Amino acid sequence: MAGPHRQIPDDHPAWWPAAGTVPGMTPRHLTALTAAVLLLAGCGGDPEPKSQASPTPAATSRAPLPLLVRGTFTLERSTFAWSEKTQVCAGMGGHDDIAGGAQVIITDPAGVNLAVGKLDVGQPLIDPTDATRATSCLFTFKIPGVPSGKGIYGVEVSRRGKVQFNEVDLGKPISLGLT
Repeated sequence: MAGPHRQIPDDHPAWWPAAGTVPGMTPRHLTALTAAVLLLAGCGGDPEPKSQASPTPAATSRAPLPLLVRGTFTLERSTFAWSEKTQVCAGMGGHDDIAGGAQVIITDPAGVNLAVGKLDVGQPLIDPTDATRATSCLFTFKIPGVPSGKGIYGVEVSRRGKVQFNEVDLGKPISLGLT
């Protein structure tokens, strides 16, 4: 398919092919092709050969994967307020520190903070017999990147004190709450 070619000035570099030497090839095409070839050439083999000896166990061991701590925090009736219009709830009175955005802190056995997350917005659980009444307020949280290998962990929501969990238990959703 022949198309219009841009004319290259007579003073073009000697390494630049003359216009019309490759049908449909413009200087822009040639530049892109050259860049692609150079990029692929750099992706070739490993410049330093690897030894054939099998790796030692220490070389093949990896750091433990971080934990994803997820769970719920529940407030029971008379400890929260909710809006039928927005379908959002939060703690009230002596529980007003429990709301969307409240801190969730994960600690190691020595009490050192390992990770900090937050409660999502509270969702009222509606009474199945009375749609104008919520029976509890449920907050969810998800905290990625918690270092593993600590054994026992503390989980604290707002200023409500730490609840301890085994690392195995943190592999599945946990439940916390106030009544």
